[in-house]
Amino acid sequence: MNLLLTILKTVPFFQSLTEEQHLSIIEHIMMQYFPAHYKLFEKGVLGSAMYIIKSGVVRIYDEKGDLANLGEGDFFGEMALIESEPRNAGAETLSDCEIFVLNKEDFAALMQKSPPIAQKVEEAYRARKAQNQSNAA
Repeated sequence: MNLLLTILKTVPFFQSLTEEQHLSIIEHIMMQYFPAHYKLFEKGVLGSAMYIIKSGVVRIYDEKGDLANLGEGDFFGEMALIESEPRNAGAETLSDCEIFVLNKEDFAALMQKSPPIAQKVEEAYRARKAQNQSNAA
């Protein structure tokens, strides 16, 4: 759980939360095993979860090729927790992986139960979205 708590503190949406609020989020995260060469999602599919890698390597790719190889402690898919937009890349395991998964439905339920968390996450989301738009310009 220490690894997960440490990682959550680096996720932009969750950086301003208290440790107690981080622990509330951890209660909604499931650890799942995925074999090598498992497609977690394809580009263009609506996102339904955020992923945090406990062990193994995940390849992020699009039609042009590989974008990144992610390993222990890396996270991806966090924008899917708030947005209802298609994924801008695909993800596939390159090795056997243990991955923490936070589903959008569980995240939404947590946001309804805890307005202070929802407010902080929404503020962080707006800031990240604005930064992404200015980087794209």
